[in-house]
Amino acid sequence: MDGRPPVRGALKNGRLVRVLGAYAGSVIGEWALWVAVLVYAYQAGGSKLAGMTSVGLLIPAAVVAPFAGHAADGARPERALFLVYVVEAASLACAAVLAVVGAPAWTVIVPIGVAITGITFIRPSIAVVVPGLVVSPGDLVAANLLTGNADSVGVLAGPLLASALLFADGPALVFASCAALNAIGALLTFRLDRVKGDRPGVMPFAAGAPTAPSSSASPRAWTRVLASRTAPLVEATRTMARQRGSLQLLAVLGGQFALFGALDLLVVDLAFTVLDLGDAGPGALSALVGVGAVAGAAASVMIVGRRQLSIVMIACLGVIAASMMTLGASTMLVTTLLMLPIAGIARSLLDVSGRMLLQRCAPQDALASVFAILEVLSGIGMLCGSVMAQVLIAQGGARSALFGVAIFFVLVILVTAPGLRHVEEHADAPVVQIRLLRVTSLFGSLPGPVLESLARGSEMIDFPSGATIIRQGEPGDHYFVIARGTVEVSVDGGRVRSIGRPAGFGEIALLANLPRTATVTTLEPVSVLAIERTHFLAAVTGHDESARIAWVLAREMHPTLTERFDA
Repeated sequence: MDGRPPVRGALKNGRLVRVLGAYAGSVIGEWALWVAVLVYAYQAGGSKLAGMTSVGLLIPAAVVAPFAGHAADGARPERALFLVYVVEAASLACAAVLAVVGAPAWTVIVPIGVAITGITFIRPSIAVVVPGLVVSPGDLVAANLLTGNADSVGVLAGPLLASALLFADGPALVFASCAALNAIGALLTFRLDRVKGDRPGVMPFAAGAPTAPSSSASPRAWTRVLASRTAPLVEATRTMARQRGSLQLLAVLGGQFALFGALDLLVVDLAFTVLDLGDAGPGALSALVGVGAVAGAAASVMIVGRRQLSIVMIACLGVIAASMMTLGASTMLVTTLLMLPIAGIARSLLDVSGRMLLQRCAPQDALASVFAILEVLSGIGMLCGSVMAQVLIAQGGARSALFGVAIFFVLVILVTAPGLRHVEEHADAPVVQIRLLRVTSLFGSLPGPVLESLARGSEMIDFPSGATIIRQGEPGDHYFVIARGTVEVSVDGGRVRSIGRPAGFGEIALLANLPRTATVTTLEPVSVLAIERTHFLAAVTGHDESARIAWVLAREMHPTLTERFDA
């Protein structure tokens, strides 16, 4: 039996494959581009120009980020995605040509800035376009799996690609390659809405989004639209401010990106000035941080469901400070090879634990707005880290900047630690539900934040002995995990089996959009954790192992699903 049918089935969806292929190329190109442009700026004007370039590229992207999600709210989001790839490909091709002919540095950096600003539009557009392309839950499984995998691979593949191309020729080759990746993306998404078949739909939330005024609209109309789009963020900030420690938590989660902002410059300076690694050095050093980030994400399973996340966060902040301090004290190659992955691991664990704590303490009805605020703070954090590194490198070199980054994170600990401890003490963590979901085969491998979000959206329901929980032939809208007691599963009136904690049932109707294929009756008083369809599909389709297990379990009870979805 093949455990990966959704991916195979989705690969037959031509439009979906085109969109996901374009996205994978853009993610790799994004990481490669950042390495290459800072190397180019360093070669053209040293640390000063590299620092100015980093800041100059981050500012427009940070300004646009809060509003980029609305660009795909129109009737043809696939066209918006196509235009973004076209603009990026054209601007990067222009930058590559200008770099080859030796044009002034600013003429090369400006079109790259256009491309980097355009990147902020891709993920929101993907979020709207992909759901409109899928024709079955299996396709949605594959779409989430492949976009997640593209993000993970890009952290490593992008810097490594940049390193190889910089070694082979120089920044211009990287710019040209990134232009080619975006040109391929444009070709893949060209006339996406005119492929034979139904026109892609729009996400439900997009229909109610406020539309932008026309170019001839009055300033007052533009002001109203701006206010309508920022009001939820303002209200969420006020709500968080009323809970002691919540703003400190947001500050830590945004401030952690100062490490990325600083390291973008520091890896360039270390590679050229301190370690003498040549053009390939910055990409290789960036990849070391990526290795640590991937390892940290894998290790985050150990902190799921724990109540001492604030201690984990404080410890991670301390590890980041110590690793930067150690690297500043000894900038030998062996120290760099050790400290950069350690910093990446700590930063990854800090991010995961912080987001889990934020999910616990943020008001449920404002959760989306709270995480939107976090995206804005992330951009500000990167900008601050870049400015700090630029100033300190100019004053005392890479070592001075490394010490400065270490001191920054020590100050973050001193300022935020009391608030972090307080916010966790008053956070509403569904620990019991998390522990139950963690021991199930279906949800056990989910990332920490996803598992906690799933637990928060679930409901514990009690049934007496002899009660029918689901009935064959009826529509299904929940998945159930048994927390206590035993139930009997029957099909067409015949007993199939009995199951108890921590088994689950109800996945077939949700995955395959079918009526219930069995009746489940309690044999004794039973407590089940009920998970609504939307939450179930969002969690399962977003993780490779959970999706595989879900389809295996579904086919044990309903083998014809193989023919239905693998055909």
